Amino acid sequence: MDYVGIIGYGHMGSMLVDGFLSSGVLGIDEVVVTARSRESRDACAAAWPGIGITGTNTDLARRCRTIVLAVRPQETMEVLREIVPVMDGGEHIVSLAAGIGLAEIEGIFSGAVTRAVPTITSAAGQGTTLICHGGRVGKQDALRVEGLFASIGNVMPVREEELPAATILSSCGPGLLAAIIEELAGATARAGGLAPDRALALAVETAAATTTYLRETGETPGDLVGRVATTGGVTEAGARVLREQLPGAFDEMVAAMLERYGAVGK
Repeated sequence: MDYVGIIGYGHMGSMLVDGFLSSGVLGIDEVVVTARSRESRDACAAAWPGIGITGTNTDLARRCRTIVLAVRPQETMEVLREIVPVMDGGEHIVSLAAGIGLAEIEGIFSGAVTRAVPTITSAAGQGTTLICHGGRVGKQDALRVEGLFASIGNVMPVREEELPAATILSSCGPGLLAAIIEELAGATARAGGLAPDRALALAVETAAATTTYLRETGETPGDLVGRVATTGGVTEAGARVLREQLPGAFDEMVAAMLERYGAVGK
């Protein structure tokens, strides 16, 4: 059987296990999990009775053909060096590590390598996982991995040089948008006398409704601004301030994130 192994059962590893099994794309007897701590392994076994649990990374590598590395970027190369000696090269490594390129992994492992960047919103079946296949990945292996991640949201194949910028939007984006929602609600509550909890609830609902509107109508954000911001109106006043001040702040933000992206895993 083509077992799928997941090394690491932290936030991302547990989300993938939950998503793959809850969606039905994998059966309980098709998944093997390991984690550094006994507590994490026990938590996985308790959440999914009957799932394969191994005590070591090498045990998992011996059993599985598709191996997802869901450990911290700083641990990825160490785990690879540990498991490669027990592998035959026919396996497919799927790395979730930011900042560690295909060439680095392929320098250690002679088989197929894919980089995948899920997003926290995949826990709700939403968002986009970025997929970047190495040159040794065959069509069937590519489809297999893309099918797995399609079970927890959308999938977007990207070139490796696109990954840093795309990661800011897909994986980091929920945190950035959450910060913006929080600041919008806070400013409104401070200025308008609306209770902070009610302001936040309204801001969250408005953000969700706005993205749904854009997705379903196909309008651009600019189209929507034009519909709402009538000449001399309240929205126009606010949009003008944002368009004057946000480009510089956003450029600075993205530059800082790209700089940090290059240092992750090193």
